[in-house]
Amino acid sequence: MMKASLLARRAGLTVSILILFLLFCYLFFPTAKIDAVIAQVLSRQGLTLTPSVHKTLLPGLGWDNLLLSSEQGPLLHSESLRVRPLLLPLFAGRVVISGSATIGNGHLDVRYALNGKAALDLAADGVSLSGIPFFKSVLGAKAVGSLWSQGTLKRGAKGLSGDLKLEVKQLELSGVKLGAFSLPDVANLKTQGMVRVSDGNARLESFTFEGDGIYMRISGDLPSGANAGVTPLNMTLEIMPKPEFLEKQKLVFMLLAKFMTSPGVYKVPIRGTLLKPVII
Repeated sequence: MMKASLLARRAGLTVSILILFLLFCYLFFPTAKIDAVIAQVLSRQGLTLTPSVHKTLLPGLGWDNLLLSSEQGPLLHSESLRVRPLLLPLFAGRVVISGSATIGNGHLDVRYALNGKAALDLAADGVSLSGIPFFKSVLGAKAVGSLWSQGTLKRGAKGLSGDLKLEVKQLELSGVKLGAFSLPDVANLKTQGMVRVSDGNARLESFTFEGDGIYMRISGDLPSGANAGVTPLNMTLEIMPKPEFLEKQKLVFMLLAKFMTSPGVYKVPIRGTLLKPVII
């Protein structure tokens, strides 16, 4: 009994010292160094992040009116982003970082553990695509819809594994251009998909778009990690229009004719990078 009590006291003392150390680092570590590290990582991909980070009341970091941009223009805007360590898991010997972002009327919440089997929990809801500048800056497109996503990742000997579910409600896309090719304008689409992560590699298993007169499916490997923005894409978009839909946008499909693999089926290879996707 005395031995168990002694071990509990030692564990409590260890956790207390760790918490005090984190608070000390938080109070005295300059945010300018954090900005410098972030800027260095992003600059390798031609990205910038503004404004500067600031400390929050609870131990953590925050950005207000965050804007991630590339040479093409703004990519992502968030009214508020907060990142902080969770103190309670420290008593179990786990280091967990919590992140929450407000994007328009929607939100994105992430918990990432630096150790232990449970690695990541993600939940997003109500994120309006019209409030994400990426579609206009990179794809030249107008996007409408509400994004929902949820998933978990586990940590194994070979890396992270798990699933992330995706859904966009009332999706509309118009003006999408990938390199020299345009994609058909679509509206009122039902969508669903899944990102599967296995041994640290992410793959879009299948993201389907179904609407009046058209069915589309995109799949392929997804770039991940610190260099995701400049990692080559290897994805395929399948487009299956009904005759009446094809007739309405026949110019687009005339240009895509070389990708027709059978009557009414187009398999379009998407290459380039996330920041400069192209059809070749």
